[in-house]
Amino acid sequence: MAKDTSILVVRLSAIGDLVLVAPITAQLAREGYSVTVLCKDAYRSVASCLPGVKAVLSWEKDRSSIKAEVFTFEEVLDLQGTSKSKRWCGQLNRPIHTYHKPYLRRALLLMTKQKSFALTPVVQRYAMAAAPLFTEGFSPMAAEYRLCLPEVKLELPQQPYIALVLGGSYAGKRLNFQAWREIMDGLTSLKMPLALIGGPEEAGMGESLEQPLGSGTKNYCGTTTVIEGFKVIEKAALVISGDTGFMHAAANFNRPLISLWGATHPSLGFAPWPVYEKQRVVLTASALSPISKHGKVPWWLPNPMRKLPLDEVISAAASILQDKTTP
Repeated sequence: MAKDTSILVVRLSAIGDLVLVAPITAQLAREGYSVTVLCKDAYRSVASCLPGVKAVLSWEKDRSSIKAEVFTFEEVLDLQGTSKSKRWCGQLNRPIHTYHKPYLRRALLLMTKQKSFALTPVVQRYAMAAAPLFTEGFSPMAAEYRLCLPEVKLELPQQPYIALVLGGSYAGKRLNFQAWREIMDGLTSLKMPLALIGGPEEAGMGESLEQPLGSGTKNYCGTTTVIEGFKVIEKAALVISGDTGFMHAAANFNRPLISLWGATHPSLGFAPWPVYEKQRVVLTASALSPISKHGKVPWWLPNPMRKLPLDEVISAAASILQDKTTP
């Protein structure tokens, strides 16, 4: 492979999916590739934080220019792996390396709930698609796969704090107000400030949970960008989150992490990556899990997040933070 061979990495989905591309772009750059990422316009700020990435292009704004060879690439790595991305990449007339989605195995897992159909972690499947490009084999290094955040002006709690991620793309990934209140009450014995993270949809709940004034809780919901939210995650002593992009960012930064699972399940291949010591998984007690890859819950089924054992969350937090709370 020639030095600075240009490669286009295609990943169109959401925040967490892009965060999980980080070890791939890091290794491509280490091996001498000039990496450009093509993603949806809404996620360009996230793609810009991927290690080793020299440029980010928008699916909505730039793909016609790519086809017209305004931007040129010698290789294409399609990590989206859908029929849409395959058709489009095929029109570029370049060598293409494609991520293959395990549709059948995933359907069997969702239908039977049998963990014998568990999927290989998606980072490893990305690496399999990129394997022909890796002369050194896949060997991610912590110092290289971390997200590279730009400088942001954001006031963080002055002492070690716990970050609580309130949001989630669908109800099957989110706890309700009462569940978060119970967790927050259980965390008071740790005597650490709490930082609440979420989008505009969680602003009202965050404001209610922040009360009363002087409680040591800081609400960032609806007032911060995704990158600013990543900064809150990066500096936290512990992160508690459902299956969200912020959960994947916490794992990327190797932060102590408690991940919460309801309608989705780690067996679908999107568990926090990498796995490390101060990381706990809390699963719903519902026999319905997993219901869907994205966390959608059909109207006729109860939300498995309502059967999450909240006492496990609180005890896991106390265990992880024991060295920070013991005099």
